[in-house]
Amino acid sequence: MHSKQPRSRSTTKFSIANGRAMSLKIEDPVERLEGGVITPLRERVNRPDNVAGLLFLLPNLIVFSTFLFGPVLFALWLSFNSWDSLTGEAEWVGLTNYVDVLTPLPWAESWAVLNTPTVNLWWFAVKNTLTYVIGVVPLGILGGLAVALVLDKRIRFRKFYRAAFFMPVMLSGAVSAIIWRWILSVEGVLNTILEPVGLAHNWAGDPGTALFSIMLIAAWGSIGFNMIIFLAGLQNIPRELYEAARIDGTNMWQRFRHVTWPNLQNTYFFVIVLSIIGSFQVFGIAIAFADGGPYYATTVIVVRIYQEAFQNGNMGFASAMAFLLFAVVFVFSFYQYRLRGQGEVTY
Repeated sequence: MHSKQPRSRSTTKFSIANGRAMSLKIEDPVERLEGGVITPLRERVNRPDNVAGLLFLLPNLIVFSTFLFGPVLFALWLSFNSWDSLTGEAEWVGLTNYVDVLTPLPWAESWAVLNTPTVNLWWFAVKNTLTYVIGVVPLGILGGLAVALVLDKRIRFRKFYRAAFFMPVMLSGAVSAIIWRWILSVEGVLNTILEPVGLAHNWAGDPGTALFSIMLIAAWGSIGFNMIIFLAGLQNIPRELYEAARIDGTNMWQRFRHVTWPNLQNTYFFVIVLSIIGSFQVFGIAIAFADGGPYYATTVIVVRIYQEAFQNGNMGFASAMAFLLFAVVFVFSFYQYRLRGQGEVTY
């Protein structure tokens, strides 16, 4: 019979090659059998105590799967039908909803046409969403990284500053939008400050600035979350690397370039992909700040799905939009999965 050996902590080796630091890879301690053979996953799952645990989980898994996959399958069915929510009658239309969604709208010469509920505003919402993503993602990531780099150092009141920067994350998007709408309104705090110098503006009511206003709100709320992720990555970098770099006479920029940057590679990928996925799904801020207006200036994809489903009653059309958005999010999720584990080098 084989006897199990006690768990041993894995060792970590460090090295710097050609002045460039590599990322850290630490193996988790695992339970091994004599001879160095890892217990197969199938054997661990088939143990009597594990089987009993899975049986206890089974009812909850069934309920969870029903309420998770049931609505998804129903929405998929709706996307191929023209469904009357009042009578419950459905007419099979095949790919018509998807074709109608993707059919480009000839750009209107006036805002009056865009105010017509029957006009396909999918590509208009896509344009707003892409503008939002391009603006919010870099601001949130660079802001979170900058704050993390400062708060990773030993400064006074470091815990207080970390908590202060993280507080916006605890607010929902709708609450943040309501607070900022009060600040950015015509008679709000910001205009009270800017009015004496002649810079007062209707930030929320102007179609030219409404979208940028919600971008500012979203970036403000995402900095704290990204800060926490970057702090976790920074604290996993061995301090010995920084000490070795200082002995070599490097300055702050060189240490960031050759030590910090390479070791945060996986963290960057995670934050970037997560930020992009979250930005494509923005809803609460846009709907609470300006209800998709003015003149659809803040109508992003999810807001447009909401308008088609619950204001226009076009469930099939809205479901087709939702699955097109799902396709975009799935691509980025798959991209994140493929990048997972890349760039790791053992020291």
